[in-house]
This record gives sequence, C-alpha cells and structure tokens, in this order.
Amino acid sequence: MAAVGTEERITLKLMVLKKENKVIFAEAGKDFVDVLFSFLTLPLGTIARVVRKESKLQPSEVASLSSLYQSVENLDKECFPTDTCKEMLLCPRNSMEAYCRSSKINIDDTEPTEYFVCNDLVRCRIKPPVLISTFRNKRCRCGSMLAKPISTETFDSFDGFVQTNSSFMVTDGMKVFPNSFDKIINVLKDSGIENMSSISERTVNITKNQVVELLKHCFCSRSVLTDLFLEKAEKAGRDYRETLLKRRRITPCDLKANNCDGIIVKIVLRKSSGKILFAEGKADFADFLFTFLTIPLGALCLMGGCSYDDSVDGLYKSVVDLDEDYFTTKEVKNKFVDPVLAPQFKLHNLLSLKNGDVPNYFCYSEWDYHGKMVKDFCLTSKRKVELYPCYYESCVASEFLDPLSDTSNNGKAYVKGPTPYMVTDDLVVTPSSSLSVVSLLRTMNIPRHDLQEKVVSIGKEEGVRILQASLSSRSALTLGLSHLTKVKEEN
Repeated sequence: MAAVGTEERITLKLMVLKKENKVIFAEAGKDFVDVLFSFLTLPLGTIARVVRKESKLQPSEVASLSSLYQSVENLDKECFPTDTCKEMLLCPRNSMEAYCRSSKINIDDTEPTEYFVCNDLVRCRIKPPVLISTFRNKRCRCGSMLAKPISTETFDSFDGFVQTNSSFMVTDGMKVFPNSFDKIINVLKDSGIENMSSISERTVNITKNQVVELLKHCFCSRSVLTDLFLEKAEKAGRDYRETLLKRRRITPCDLKANNCDGIIVKIVLRKSSGKILFAEGKADFADFLFTFLTIPLGALCLMGGCSYDDSVDGLYKSVVDLDEDYFTTKEVKNKFVDPVLAPQFKLHNLLSLKNGDVPNYFCYSEWDYHGKMVKDFCLTSKRKVELYPCYYESCVASEFLDPLSDTSNNGKAYVKGPTPYMVTDDLVVTPSSSLSVVSLLRTMNIPRHDLQEKVVSIGKEEGVRILQASLSSRSALTLGLSHLTKVKEEN
C-alpha cells in the first residue's frame, strides 16, 4: 500500500523498435494486467464519467456515449419515476467491483455498494423474508424505511484477476499473452524484426491518470502503448476525431431475435445525405438507450458490439483465450467470458444479458439470557455461524428489492411516459415537443423539402449496432440504422 500523500504507480517495461519509435510489446506483471482486465468490467456509464473527469487528452469524451451520459445528467427529475433511477444510470454498479477494488490502481470512483434492511428489523422478521436493498430509504413491505446498514463482512478475499507470480506480454494493440519464448518469437516475426540490436528497452511508471488515458486510447487506436508513452499523445489527441471517422463502419451482427416485439421509432432523415437528424419514440426507446450505460464493456464485446478489429476487442479475446490457471480463481474467468449486469439492474428484453447473483444474506440476532437483544447480524450464507443463542430456530433469509419495480415505479423503467423523447444522431436524449423539433431543424438550417420521415422497428441487432457506433462515432443512429435506411457513407 502506498504511503499517505503518494500516488500509486505501476512499473512497465517497453520493448521499443528504435528507428520507428514504436512499442513492440510490454513486459508486464499482475498489477498492470489486472488494470487492463478491469476495463472490461466497467459499465459504459462509468467509462463515460471517468474519462470526462480524469482525462487530459482532448476531447475528453467517448463519442456518442458521452452525449448519452450527459443526457441523463441534464434530464429534469420529473422525467424519472424516482431519484434512484437517475442515480442508477449516473453511477452504474460493477458486478465485479470487489475484484477491481483490490487492484493496485482502480479508476472506478463509484462509491462501494452498501446494503440496507428495514429500520424495524425485528418486527419485519415476523413476516420473512427480510427485504434488502442497495439504495437507502426505499420503502419496506411493513411500511418502514430500508435505511439500516448491513455489515457485509463475508471473509472472502479478493486479489485482482490474475495470479501474483504471473508474467505477461502486452502488445501495442492490447493483446495479452503469457510470457513464453514462442510468443516472443511470434511477436518479433509479426513485427518484421530480425536484428535484436534494433530494439531498445524503456521503463515507464504509470499513474491513475495515465490508466484513464490508456482506456480512452483503446477506443481510438490500434497502437495504444506507442501513442501513450512515446511522446505521441499530443498527436493522438489531434487525430482522435479523424481516427473515429475513418473507422466509422459497423460489422454485421449475427444476432437472433429475443422473442419480443421491437421498439417502434420514427426517424427523420436528410434526403440529400441520408443522414439521420433525429429519432422520436416513446419512453421505452429512451429507456432502452439509457440501459446502455449499465452494460459492462466486456458484455458489449460478447454481444458483437466490439467485433471490429480494435484494441478493446483484442483485450477481450485475450481474456477468453487465456488459460484459467492464470486467473486467481476459475470463477473469475467465467465472469469475463459470460459477463453479467450488477444484480440491482434490469436490462431491456431486446438484449440477452443476465443479472449477477444476488448476495444471499441471512439475518439473525443474538440475545442474552434475560431475553434482551445484544446484537443484530447479517452475514452471507458462505460463512457458517453458530446460531445459539438465537431468537429464531433458523436464520431468516433476505429478499433482494428490485429498485425498478418498487411501489413508486410500477412501470419498471428508468424514465417515465407518456411523454415522447427525441434522440439526435449523437444520442442526445430530450423530451420531445413541437418547439424542440422546430428549434433543432432551425439550428441545422435544413429546408423542409430535404426532410424524409420513416418508421422503423428497433430489435436486438439494431440495438447492438447503435451501441457499437456510440463508442466510435458522433453519428450513432446513422451508422447503427444504416441497414434500414440505406444511409450513404460519409467520406
């Protein structure tokens, strides 16, 4: 642990091709690989927030994803059924947060998850199971508030993602391999290197801010380490938008329907360019887009949203291909291969991600011999405890309260209807009105005869395509729905 007032740093050795001033690969240990793998666990909303807050590389945003996050911040509280709904989107939970917090550098600044039970726990136990929530002051079935914090001490130990004594190679494109002679030879061969004298070694110390820059480069570069560490960051910043424009393509998704109706949306295009100006839909359309913020980056790769050959995809494939013996536990790798949402989140049924397991808490009380309560306990089922003396014959199991389906939000959604919502091409979401539509068209200075209206149905494929485009383009709707609108490619 770092001393008070000092900043954690990770040392990394770079193998550099001297003439081209290009990183061939980095030799890394557990600390750095844990940081890289943690990127895949971060919800997209967290990535948008962290990049904006910490990044010094301009522009400090992630294409349309940042606009979507900003939309939630800007929406009036009246658009949300409860304050909790907005909080869930702005501070989405990471289903693997315990692993990330044990890493040497953790860029996720989301507050640790807390669990709350009824303030009047004894009375509430008369009708078990006891309700448990990760949000304070939700209403219990007995009428009291869920505001009593639970001790979640489980005696589980977390030590990042990979084994302590592991050694790895990380390529310029963020592919991670175990350190071995055959891998080294293959990398050198792929780089066209015959003479070892053309290679030099450099040592760099990585700070938290550089980790954020590293994450950001993963979305816009196939030479991440070179751009970040070899004095090319300034050029990378200037070329950021140009790079995104060149990569504005969507790989066809082979996705089967999820046995549910699509979302009907009205889109308005510009005839002369085929570019979508905005889309208008009911609250379910806005709600579907906002669920993007809760999806972990690795899950997007699993769905095909990172299927283009970029650094994020290379990182995900490295985790999938890495032998499970290199991970701290077999469970850790399984969570990467089949990512899940944090248990308190729901995802629109167009997408097929699962929720993580709800912590299985059991509540009991210790009483003294005079019948007076000494202490309340709430412990996970993983720890065996001696329940005597105990008021009840057995522990009382808990029931997880879904924050989107409590009595104050019968619609089980993040935003309220029946107000329609307008979504611009770069995923700025606002309540729609005749005034807002006219104002947008006036700002764009587009003549009426150049407008075309079309009604489309958005299913799983369209959703993933929009999500994929949101990470690399300011024209997420145009690119994501190009197969429905025959949009012309921009040069």
